[in-house]
Amino acid sequence: MLKLIILTLVVSIVFAVLAILKAKSAGAGTKAGVYYLKKSLFTPAERSFLGVLEPQLPSGVRLFGKVRLEDILGVKSGLERGERQAARNRINRKHVDFLLVRASDLAPLAGIELDDSSHEEEERQQRDKFVDSAFASAGLPLLHVPVQKSYNPADLKAELASLLKPL
Repeated sequence: MLKLIILTLVVSIVFAVLAILKAKSAGAGTKAGVYYLKKSLFTPAERSFLGVLEPQLPSGVRLFGKVRLEDILGVKSGLERGERQAARNRINRKHVDFLLVRASDLAPLAGIELDDSSHEEEERQQRDKFVDSAFASAGLPLLHVPVQKSYNPADLKAELASLLKPL
């Protein structure tokens, strides 16, 4: 009888230790090997555009890439709770390719979307219309630039001057 009690106690301790170890590994949140490091933050087309865009920035303007809309735009108060959450949900997983900000305080000045062939798809066009309307609602300009093999720096500089002129 004593052997049975000891055996039961040992088995219980083993199960308890295994349960604790499993809980600790689950607490880590991910299995090893689930994630990998991407080779670059930007696609080749975005890197190419960035190389032409950066030197054309006016003095006092900085650039950030892949900024979430929820980091740029807020949802106005006065909405019902569900309506407010729905509005946040519409922006929380979207980003703008490039964001121009005032260097002194990092206040958003304008967004830039680089439009490749994926922007011809219906779903992407719907997304673009929503993003355009969200930027317009907030009073923030958004420039769409079609992907090209090369960009004319003078033309880009003029577009930026026009985009940032009212600011």
